[in-house]
Amino acid sequence: MVIFSHRDLGTAEQAWAGAPWITAAARLDLDDLARLIIVAAHPDDETLGAGGLLSGATRRGIPVDVLVLSDGEASHPESPTHSQGRLSRVRRTEVTDAVAHLAPSARLHFAGLPDGDLERNREAAARALASVLGPPSSGAEKITEGSAAGTWIVAPWRADGHPDHALAGDVAAAGAAWSGARLLEYPIWAWHWSTPDGEWPLGLIRRFDLSPEDHARKLQALALHRSQVLALSDEPGDEAVVPPAMAAHFARGFEIFVDGTAAEAPSPDASGTASLARSFFDEFYREARDPWGFETRWYERRKRALTLAALPRERFGAALELGCSIGVFTADLAARCDTVMAVDIAEQPLSIARERLAGRPGVRFARMTLPGEWPSGVFDLIVVSEVGYYLATADLERFFQRCRDSLAPGGVLLACHWRHPVPEYPLSGDRVHDMLATVPGLVRTVEHRESDFLLEVWQPEPARSVAQHEGLVP
Repeated sequence: MVIFSHRDLGTAEQAWAGAPWITAAARLDLDDLARLIIVAAHPDDETLGAGGLLSGATRRGIPVDVLVLSDGEASHPESPTHSQGRLSRVRRTEVTDAVAHLAPSARLHFAGLPDGDLERNREAAARALASVLGPPSSGAEKITEGSAAGTWIVAPWRADGHPDHALAGDVAAAGAAWSGARLLEYPIWAWHWSTPDGEWPLGLIRRFDLSPEDHARKLQALALHRSQVLALSDEPGDEAVVPPAMAAHFARGFEIFVDGTAAEAPSPDASGTASLARSFFDEFYREARDPWGFETRWYERRKRALTLAALPRERFGAALELGCSIGVFTADLAARCDTVMAVDIAEQPLSIARERLAGRPGVRFARMTLPGEWPSGVFDLIVVSEVGYYLATADLERFFQRCRDSLAPGGVLLACHWRHPVPEYPLSGDRVHDMLATVPGLVRTVEHRESDFLLEVWQPEPARSVAQHEGLVP
């Protein structure tokens, strides 16, 4: 993450005015826009980054939602005159006034998450966006067919240098991938710390030219964020966060967006998809019987014990294990479930798994390439362990929809993924869980987060706790 302060001199607007890639950027028009969702990490992000777009969409009669994740209460941490509680109230009022000025018909949503700490509230942010997106209009299956065609999700640029902006962009990207919406990302602080010859994704830059009316409305709305563009007082610590030199970046007659949907599009390979192909796993298992050390590593034994302990019931009827590998965890599941359907993409680990559980009643194995192939039936437990990040975004959204469709009423979906980066994998473990958080109708009932892995349990709403199942509480 970039280290910078609003007190730094920053890059002057004159430097950006001469950048040829800004002038030559592909123009963004609203012809295919049917619904606009603006995500802001803090009050004023929506005006700074997308105020002109917000105004322009509203004038065309396009439905608009604005989701503000935090109240921006930490904007002046050293203020001697304003507590965080007071700043929270002030900034909510300011963003309400600014959005009403830009888009009188817009629906404004407040998540109320802690300013400066959105990363630790990633799940709540994802659920807030899912609530704004709402359920698909004609059945959950339509999500994988582009049911949100015409919807744009516009959020802070993930490379903007601010951790809250990165989180907001991550959540928006996951929501767009799940729903089929278009993703556009707006820079804010990058105009301050970066330079025109910096590492900008030039092929993804889109320029939205503001009409005179939209331009005027944006400038007026920005002025309504008084706590940010003006000093709170003459005391040290009360300086403007968006002083004139910074505000100049947003007084332009255009807005710049990064086309996040184009960035997320999988690069075509021989199979036409960025998901890892079966050949990757065939080669991986050719080198070793147990390349991940399921049989030998304490790390894996401990993780399996935690996974089993996270299950909210002592026994299940039918279980589905997606990505069973050599069947070590399959054996544990067989002790807790009446039947287990275990699936993997590669035949070599399946042969080892079949040998391991030979003669075990109720256990079946199948080689499938997910999500295109899928086992029939409905399951009380679905285990998604260390498999989601092998899929490209589009395949993962279909994968999770198939999980949801295969989950019995009152069923349990357990997901566990490695959190460290692996260059070969299309997605990170955290990104997989971000996308899972946007699945309609599921609520997280267990979360175990370590630096190495993330373990979660999800159940259809309304979910009952273990104590409720046991009759210990109503």
